[in-house]
Amino acid sequence: MNAPCCDGGGYATSTDWPSDVSELLFEQLEQLGFAGVSMLEIGCGYGRMLVGALLGGATQATGVELDPDALEEARKRADGAGVGERCELLEGDGAELELPPHDLVVVDRVVCCYPAGERLVEHLAALTGTTFAMSVPESRGLRGVWNRLTYPLGNLLDRLRGKDPVYLHDVRRIEARLLATGFRLHRGEWVGKWYVGIYQRPAAP
Repeated sequence: MNAPCCDGGGYATSTDWPSDVSELLFEQLEQLGFAGVSMLEIGCGYGRMLVGALLGGATQATGVELDPDALEEARKRADGAGVGERCELLEGDGAELELPPHDLVVVDRVVCCYPAGERLVEHLAALTGTTFAMSVPESRGLRGVWNRLTYPLGNLLDRLRGKDPVYLHDVRRIEARLLATGFRLHRGEWVGKWYVGIYQRPAAP
């Protein structure tokens, strides 16, 4: 499996967000607040979201990434921002590594890189203390119709280029797994074909 990036655009330069989707997801999380939170991001790329969370008051951040070049850039970014001591970066597959629980878990444009995306979400939900954030290609409504029509062609072209396929998972089934583990939808928005969702566990009475 290649480094997670479901729309084939690759990682942007280190000064830019990888996509408008990532920027919206970060803005949503920033509104919730990072202060006092530990964060885990699967497919962290150049580490912009991790470093942004640490600068926003997160106590510790862990990033998992398959691409060693992206990880090296993430290390430079964290050190340059003065948060390197609080940023742990791991090379590997987030579905296979043994990872400790975190308050906040983020999967941005990553679930669609896994054939068993629902199981990945369920696995990561078990590591999530309070907030689970994801961006996935929408499978519902008109966006879902469009994605179901266009993704097979895109996958065919990617196969000819030697790239890994992109998987369009049923968002309803993903949400059902989150709800079954105690999460509730806090906020959902769309950017083009993408759904950006923030889920939280209700506070104990």
